[in-house]
Amino acid sequence: MRSPVNQYLQTIIDEVRDDDSGHRADYIDVLKHADPDKLGLALCTTDGQLYVVGDGDYEFTIQSISKPFVYALALDMYGLDHVDAHVGVEPSGEAFNALSLDSDGRPANPLINAGAITVNQLIGGPDIPVEQRSEKLRDYFSRLAGRELTIDQRVLDSELETADRNMAFAHMLREADKISDDAHDAVASYIAQCAVQVTVKDLAVMAATLANGGTQPVTGEKVISAEAARLAQAVMVSAGMYDASGRWMVNVGIPAKSGVAGGLIGTLPGQLGIASLSPRLDKQGNSVRGVKIFRKLSDSLGLNLLSSNFYRAPGIRRIERRDDADIVELQGMINFTSAEKILRGLAERRLTNKNLILDVSGVTSFNKAGRDLIKDGLMQYRDDGYQVSIYDPDHTLSDWKFADGTTAEAIRDFTASFSVPATREEVYDAITTPNSWWGAPVEGDAAEQGSEFHYSDKDRYVGFSVKEADDGKRVVWDVEPTDNPNEDHEWDDTSLIFDIEEDDSGKTKVNFTHRGMRPHDSGYEEIAKEWRERIAKGLRPLIGREEEKTTDS
Repeated sequence: MRSPVNQYLQTIIDEVRDDDSGHRADYIDVLKHADPDKLGLALCTTDGQLYVVGDGDYEFTIQSISKPFVYALALDMYGLDHVDAHVGVEPSGEAFNALSLDSDGRPANPLINAGAITVNQLIGGPDIPVEQRSEKLRDYFSRLAGRELTIDQRVLDSELETADRNMAFAHMLREADKISDDAHDAVASYIAQCAVQVTVKDLAVMAATLANGGTQPVTGEKVISAEAARLAQAVMVSAGMYDASGRWMVNVGIPAKSGVAGGLIGTLPGQLGIASLSPRLDKQGNSVRGVKIFRKLSDSLGLNLLSSNFYRAPGIRRIERRDDADIVELQGMINFTSAEKILRGLAERRLTNKNLILDVSGVTSFNKAGRDLIKDGLMQYRDDGYQVSIYDPDHTLSDWKFADGTTAEAIRDFTASFSVPATREEVYDAITTPNSWWGAPVEGDAAEQGSEFHYSDKDRYVGFSVKEADDGKRVVWDVEPTDNPNEDHEWDDTSLIFDIEEDDSGKTKVNFTHRGMRPHDSGYEEIAKEWRERIAKGLRPLIGREEEKTTDS
């Protein structure tokens, strides 16, 4: 099936395709002859999912989009104080090729040309040759993109021929003691940085790396520190679109950086990176169709960082009241404001039991402030006489320690384990033929990832999909809702997980979890009893050998 995300992105670029306004960067000969009709769009999530439409494989030079990445590298190499002594972080309100130096000869920010030349000279120190610095940056960009990138020598040579203004900047920076290289070497090194060839796919992944706190989302490599990624995006907010930066934040509200080859990137911190390509530029040097694309994305998807909808999260999904416990289910991303809302909501509702269970299985993430505030609130409930427990099967909270050093009680799913003197493959084959050991008719394929099966027993019906089937190692079956009138809703939102391990003695251990079946749930004891019987009387005998007693919790 074609992804609806790709379909949506295709609709966006189709809507701007006929706009032929603007002009190519005619002051650089190679760029002057670039195909003006090239149009591409890519989006990369922080977990590494890439979507591409249009001219996704077309290579062009990165140009000024390189600037925030090199700034981040300099920050990681030398720290903010050292870098700040050479280049500021304030918006210039001027064009990219404006001088914008303060009284000490310090450029206003790292995203104008004078600032970018200065930052470039920091990489590798004052004594590194041009070729070595250029190779260091090329390798760095390759790690960000997740593939080997190259420098377009034609563009490099073409830009050097018309680099008089940048040469003048370099002379002035050298006079102000902000750079140590001679002017020609400084400019050559900076232009080599700008001449690295990329695609919109590369740029989307690179942008997603910034959004992901410096971790490359596809390779998993920590390329940039989280602090450097944050600061790089901060200057993108204030100066990424040059003298159009203010209007950009008003209309689009996404940290962004443009390049005169027609590229444009944007970051959604913690979510995704976006990149577009269209060579025709407006008078500020930003891609005409690229600006339109980003505005459409921001408006239709609610991506503006300054929109209240961007940060709004429901927090409490529901409160389920049972005879022996109140179960509070949370959802979404929990930051300070959502945590405050959750605790305020709990205070406003009357908890009927002294047993309070916090279910965070539906939480995608906690930031530090949200995590600490929730745990402080739980500690207060405990101090007020409540029995406080946490259900956190994915360890989203990272730890369950309170500020006073005590630890919250953890609610566990139903688990059972046993060992048999059989191979891992034998055990796996037995597990994935449930019709042989469940004691009830099973129809469908339980062994192939993506397949479906179901079982029926008297008046009970349960449907499953095979989420994972790692041959010989792990099986995960998710319970799926059906329209069968006999469906057992006690199994709703649960999963069956079998982890299979073979030890050095030749025995194989099975760790079974019925994810979502917890001791406070209705029907837990009956279901737990059924599992014990299925394993003891069905599964282990199917493997054909007796061994250690089954244990469960």
